[in-house]
Amino acid sequence: MSNPDSFLNGTVVYLRRPNLQIDVIEGEWHHWFNDYETTRYLSHGFFPITRDEELEIVKSNMKRSDMLLLTIVDIDNDKPLGLISLSDIDPVNRRAEIAIVMGKRKKLGAALEAMALLTQHAFDRLNLDKIYAGQHEKLWKWVNTLELIGYKIEGYREKFGRRNCKPYGVVLTGVEVDNFNELRSVRDGKILGDDIYSLMKSRSKKNKVFDLAQYLKSLYLTPEN
Repeated sequence: MSNPDSFLNGTVVYLRRPNLQIDVIEGEWHHWFNDYETTRYLSHGFFPITRDEELEIVKSNMKRSDMLLLTIVDIDNDKPLGLISLSDIDPVNRRAEIAIVMGKRKKLGAALEAMALLTQHAFDRLNLDKIYAGQHEKLWKWVNTLELIGYKIEGYREKFGRRNCKPYGVVLTGVEVDNFNELRSVRDGKILGDDIYSLMKSRSKKNKVFDLAQYLKSLYLTPEN
C-alpha cells in the first residue's frame, strides 16, 4: 500500500508534496545545500544556508504557479532521499525545466525513477511537450542514465561555470513527449520496464559529452598554413 501522502508512486521511491515539518524543520533539506560533496556538480553551495532560510525558500517555491516541487521518498521506510522539481512551466510553449538534488542517503535506482515519474507526470497530466535540463560535464554517467528514459544530448556550453578554480562545461539534455511515449510503448506501457535494475545495467559506458565537446572544438580550430 502506498503512503497516503504520496503523489506519484514508483517501486523504489514515491514523490510527495514537501512536508515542511518533516523535510525542513526536523529534516536534512538545508544540509544538502551546505554539503560540499552533494553540491559538487550543482549550481548550489556558494553560501551557507540556515534551516530558517531554507524554510522560506521552500515555502516560496511551493506557492509558485510555474513550479512543481516534490520530495523524493524511500518507499521502504518513508525517509526523504532528495527533491525534484519542474520549474519555468510554460503552458503556452508546453515546456519546463527539470532538476533533481539527492541527499547523502543513497538508494540504487532512486534518482532515475524519480526523474521517470515526474517526466511522465509532466507529459500525461500537465500536457507538456518538452522537458529539458542542464548538467555539469562531469555528470556524463548521469546523462547516459537519463538516456534510458528518452533524454538526449541537445547541446554543450563550454566554460559555462567555474568550480575549484577551473571552468567547466554544461551539457544540455531534453526529451520530447513523442519520443517518451514511443519508448514507453515499446516497454508495454512502463517507461522503466519490468525491472529498473536490469534497465540500469544497459546504460552506455561511453562518455558522449567529452566526444561532443571535442567535436565542437574541432569546428573552430584554425587550419595550419
